[in-house]
Amino acid sequence: MVERLRLADAGLWERAEPVLRSRLSPKTLDHYRRGYAARVLPTLGGLALGDLAVGDVERAMASWAAEGAGPSTVRQARLALSAVLNVAVRDGLLRANPARDARRPVGDLAARRARRVGQTLTPSQVRALVATIRRVAGDPYATMADLAAGSGLRYGELAALRCGDVDTAAGTLHVRQAVTEVTRDDGPVPAGRTRDGSLVWGAPKGGRQRVTVIPAHLRTVLASMVDGRRSHELVFVSVRSGEVPRPIRRNTFARATRWTETVRGLGYPGFRIHDLRACFITNSLAAGVPPHVVREMAGHHDLTVTNGYARAHDDALTRAAKQLDVWFKTA
Repeated sequence: MVERLRLADAGLWERAEPVLRSRLSPKTLDHYRRGYAARVLPTLGGLALGDLAVGDVERAMASWAAEGAGPSTVRQARLALSAVLNVAVRDGLLRANPARDARRPVGDLAARRARRVGQTLTPSQVRALVATIRRVAGDPYATMADLAAGSGLRYGELAALRCGDVDTAAGTLHVRQAVTEVTRDDGPVPAGRTRDGSLVWGAPKGGRQRVTVIPAHLRTVLASMVDGRRSHELVFVSVRSGEVPRPIRRNTFARATRWTETVRGLGYPGFRIHDLRACFITNSLAAGVPPHVVREMAGHHDLTVTNGYARAHDDALTRAAKQLDVWFKTA
């Protein structure tokens, strides 16, 4: 019986991978593959499938955290196990998926709640960050950071932006494509995606193209960057001697800008590149842009996802108190 096989010997990943490959982005699949191999199998691989219980999964998660794995690493490993077991349940190999009911460690939940506090910047703070990046790394890195915070692009969308996507006359960007970096993998990619070494090109997350804004102060800058270039050329490129222009990879951006040191020096420790997108969403809402419009510009299917990105600025309570004071005095 399959249920008596050890998890490590049951071949569940091999069975599940074609299904997951058709449903997940290459980056997510890569996270799952690495989490399953590096965390799940060493910890739970010796257990019989039929004996695997919710408690086993929760103890495994606690052990990963105790070994120093961060909340994101623990979560990705659990999701990888759950995805694999879901396929086993649907194939009739298991009766239930114990990973689905496993509760995350308290530290994981606390860390996710903490990420909503202080992880967004006001427009003036964004300007300070961009100015620092310009001193540290110059352009195009400063413009990339400025555009991410002012247009809400994910990094993969920013790296894949082409000259033909930029409409400075209308002040808009057409988000048509994203590029993802994954570990080398010879397996097929889903329809609509193409592979170039460790880079996978395809539609933006969720499969939706969209239109977002170009901040007014960047329209002239972008116009000068795309003027005279072909529509298919990348806006932001990394060019090495003797090589064709390539997209600027996230790690290259982080190294060039000395990201960790830069944000720490400005007083924003832990601020991530992806948090620039949260700045756009938070500042758009604070400026009074209707939530459904912000949702469309961000490329979200559901407004609850957009709300999940919105975080109060440090001065939000002070501003709220002033607004209430005016209201109470005049109402």
